[in-house]
Amino acid sequence: MPRHSTNSRLAAFGRTFLSSSSPPRRASKGRRTTTAVALMVIASASLAIACSVPVFRYALEHWRPDSYVAFVFHSGDLTTSEQVVVDSMQPRTADGAPLTNVIVSVVNIDNDRNPVTQKMWQEQQTDQLPRMVVQSPPKWGPPQTIWQGDFNPDNAAMVMDSPARAQVGKKLIEGESVVWILLECGQPEVDDSAFKTLTSELKRLQTELKLPEIEEEDLGDLSVNPDALKIAFSAVRISRNDPNERALVEMLQRVEPDLMEDELSGQPMAFPIFGRGRALYALVGKGIAPDVIEDASQFLTGACQCTVKAQNPGVDLIMNVDWEGMVVPTEPLDEDLPPLAGFSGFGLPDDADDGKNADATSVDEPEVLLAQTTETGDATHDGSFESQHAVSEEGHSGASDESVPTASPVAASGSNAASSSGMGQNVLFVLMFLVIGVVVASLFFMPRTS
Repeated sequence: MPRHSTNSRLAAFGRTFLSSSSPPRRASKGRRTTTAVALMVIASASLAIACSVPVFRYALEHWRPDSYVAFVFHSGDLTTSEQVVVDSMQPRTADGAPLTNVIVSVVNIDNDRNPVTQKMWQEQQTDQLPRMVVQSPPKWGPPQTIWQGDFNPDNAAMVMDSPARAQVGKKLIEGESVVWILLECGQPEVDDSAFKTLTSELKRLQTELKLPEIEEEDLGDLSVNPDALKIAFSAVRISRNDPNERALVEMLQRVEPDLMEDELSGQPMAFPIFGRGRALYALVGKGIAPDVIEDASQFLTGACQCTVKAQNPGVDLIMNVDWEGMVVPTEPLDEDLPPLAGFSGFGLPDDADDGKNADATSVDEPEVLLAQTTETGDATHDGSFESQHAVSEEGHSGASDESVPTASPVAASGSNAASSSGMGQNVLFVLMFLVIGVVVASLFFMPRTS
């Protein structure tokens, strides 16, 4: 059976299920009434955070990329040249805002007392210093190491950017809906066939798919005229052995938890990249098929059924792009709303990302934050693993700035300060519609008196 993400199948099922006014045909008469009420409640709650803006554009406008952490282990003082490399990994815009979604945490092993970084260093099995370990935002549990090696200018530059990522970022900024990356398996005939299938299907879909009509109340979510939006697809292919793309290859292979397994690692993989460098999920081997490509394309060009980033599939890549400078929404959402009483801590650490959070902490202080957020060590990481899997099993699967476990070093991403306000508003909407649903259901099932 061609492999494609469970999340995509669940998402497709959910859209079909909620768009239908009738319950499943195999349901009994007694269950049909209950199912109808449940569907009404779920649909009402979903509408509270739905938007008619296409997914690819809403993500570009509002979903800030999740942060990776680059740990630099050293002994003694960093040399001047080493400090220059550290600074190069923390580029900033003209107004001082971070330019990339990478936080650098410098760890002096001589006086490090943090159990997380101590364990990380012990696992390196080398005495060569300085050493760099790059970890991803938590997705299928604790953060994963996507790259490790000597800390030098070449490796730092390769982690921060690459020719393929620069090409993808340029295309997204210029208005392309989705840019697909084909990760080759190394067998020319297989790779050529997969790429031909992908490009021919994208060419067809580009002419056949239609954008949703954007409702007037959603125009504030756009920084461009709706008439300027277009459906445009393209594809690039990269070799797994390209030395300039080593970090990108590792990131792509961790978009889903099983892509590193032997039965999948030897096959070509296709990843739709959208928004601000967000990979949706992997199409593997025979799963790079017209129907699966169409499913992904329809989802990304269709109306955003849920504006909460954490409840959408996808994993952010490291991108060296000034997204904030290139794309500025005309009406920032929820940024100035205070947290609702009683909900400011609801959902943490798996709270929902409204995609428009202001930076809450300075990336210049990752070591302090690391010490504050990792006192419980691996025990908290284990807990976050379970909670992340609970999200993915429901078909949400999106890691966000606020889905970072509180015991993770990635908590230094600096995006949690505004999470409670957006989450509080969404929770309020959901609870409001749930209450309405319960009232309607109680009236519906209330015994009738003669």
